[in-house]
Amino acid sequence: MRERHHHHHHYHDRDGYPYNAGHPGPGPNRHRLYLDKDRKVIAGVCAGIANYYGWRSADALRFAWCFLAFFFFPLPIIAYFVAAFILKPGPRIPVRQTQEEEQFWRTFSTRPRATFSELKHRFRALDARLANLESAVVSDEYNLREAFRDLERGA
Repeated sequence: MRERHHHHHHYHDRDGYPYNAGHPGPGPNRHRLYLDKDRKVIAGVCAGIANYYGWRSADALRFAWCFLAFFFFPLPIIAYFVAAFILKPGPRIPVRQTQEEEQFWRTFSTRPRATFSELKHRFRALDARLANLESAVVSDEYNLREAFRDLERGA
């Protein structure tokens, strides 16, 4: 097995904390189940469930609910209205541009402390990356490599 070259500058290593801080790890969805008043058809139960599982559309869930209501009347309808009564309306989330912004606002609205912690870790990671970059640029090795590049270019 080939050993990895170990050098005192680690600015090429992208597996460490500075490059991965704040990224959500594996595991179940930890945000709460809410009614989605923005995408509701009746009360927002199906849209809220779709949000909980990260589905873009609640249409398939609505169709399945209607199918169940047809065959198991009145239990699915009772369950829907019980859920509509028990669940709280979800927080109003601003219009989002990217999926990363959507993830940020969803996490912020359901777990503000966790989002703050994630941002704190991201800023710490950026600081660590800047420190790595700074140490690489001011090192003697960097200046030597730059001088060799200049020589190779014929400068």
